[in-house]
Amino acid sequence: MLTLGVSSTLYLNLTLNQIVEKLAEYGYSSIEVWADVPQKWSEDFDIKEQRKLADTLESFGFQSSIHAPIWDINLASHITSFRKVSINQIKWSMDLAQNLGSKLIALHPGHMPPYLFITSLREKGKMNFVDSLQILTDYSLETGIPIGLENIPLNLSFCYTVEHLIEYVNSFENLNVTLDIPHAYMIEKFLQLLESQKASTSPEERIAEGVKKLGKHIINIHLHDNDGSWDQHKVPGEGIINFKPIMKALKEIDYNGLITLEIYGAKDPDKASLDAKNSMEKLLKF
Repeated sequence: MLTLGVSSTLYLNLTLNQIVEKLAEYGYSSIEVWADVPQKWSEDFDIKEQRKLADTLESFGFQSSIHAPIWDINLASHITSFRKVSINQIKWSMDLAQNLGSKLIALHPGHMPPYLFITSLREKGKMNFVDSLQILTDYSLETGIPIGLENIPLNLSFCYTVEHLIEYVNSFENLNVTLDIPHAYMIEKFLQLLESQKASTSPEERIAEGVKKLGKHIINIHLHDNDGSWDQHKVPGEGIINFKPIMKALKEIDYNGLITLEIYGAKDPDKASLDAKNSMEKLLKF
């Protein structure tokens, strides 16, 4: 059975415990905890607070996932000591997931400096990222916390297309996917301008094909909306993405994991929560 949740980034003015209470009131059953600034990060989330949140989650019968840190870290860094710190920050998020009873962590890939014309720099950066992934997938086995690698819509990233996700999950036995549909939409729309053979199918249809190829490796879906120009994280239905072919593909692979509404920047977070819930109920009936 699908589990519908919301990212804690929607409510930056509330504590995590308050967010769980509010989302439960609105009929959700999961929260994605943003384990980074400006909410709760490794140096600002002590064990006592973690236990309190775990108790709140249990009292509401709530599932949770963790969005691993993204700011100030880089799993592909050319500076070895910095990369080690980055790996340890991700490990901390997996320890947090254990303490909260969370189902998984969503992981951003490493990235390179903005010198795409230097091939050797990108090759070495990718090797660094793969080495980091090996350490983290080993830790995933040790902790029992699945990793959902996320696609990021920047070509500086070492994972910005659905094809990249397929490549990585085929290379690591216990690596899974957090498929960010609007991120994929932005990239597919851009690639459509560059590659004429893609013009015969819509970005949404190509994402749907990717869903079928990824299959059981998908353990988390990030859902929001945009107009194709930048990463707006709007309520589904406020942008231009046609989610129907993608939802159909998810049904075809019998997806029954998390769907996380990753919305932020809303002027009225309560209204955004309710609007997103209504929008998802319509999509799930499709």
